[in-house]
Amino acid sequence: MDQNPYAPPTADLAEVKPPPAPEKAGERVLTEAEAAAEALRRAHQAHEARLRSIGTLMLVGGLNLLLGPMIGMIGVFGVIGSLAAPVIDVEALQGAGLIGGAGLFITGFGALSVRGGMGLRRLDPKHRALYTALVSLWLLSFSFLALVGLWALVLIHSAEGKIVLSPEYAEARRLTPHIRVQTSLVTWLALALLLLGVPLTWFIAVMR
Repeated sequence: MDQNPYAPPTADLAEVKPPPAPEKAGERVLTEAEAAAEALRRAHQAHEARLRSIGTLMLVGGLNLLLGPMIGMIGVFGVIGSLAAPVIDVEALQGAGLIGGAGLFITGFGALSVRGGMGLRRLDPKHRALYTALVSLWLLSFSFLALVGLWALVLIHSAEGKIVLSPEYAEARRLTPHIRVQTSLVTWLALALLLLGVPLTWFIAVMR
């Protein structure tokens, strides 16, 4: 018998699922690029916060090291005083010259630290070599800063650090301005120690 053309279909129709709802940022629908950028940032948000914290420490430390000009001026006045004396004290002249040279060196290092700190705060991928050099010098401090420097090297050169300090991640940050990364309490405590400790150390060194 021929099949009844008016009979309902007997094929098992698969269930049709609606397409997923697009992601939104507030009330605006995200584009595909923005959704991918947001997913990338959400996945590396903690590492981003840690790197920015290291940048903050570097920036504040550099601002403290810019006290070097004051130390340099002490050396300059020392040289002038030694030359103006009736009898030139060679040892005093050498000491004043060393102080002046140290002041210039500290000023230069402080300026580089400020630049590096600002770049790392922005997660600028162009200056990774500068970040590495600066935190490597922290290892020579023989203090808690050496441990921070070792931790910073791991953060910068880890797999996550290479992603966060990359042009692709910089573009992801540009596309997701609504994502805010907050500074941790540990960073604020370290900053307080740095702000109080470094000027006190310089004061004690100068007064001696």
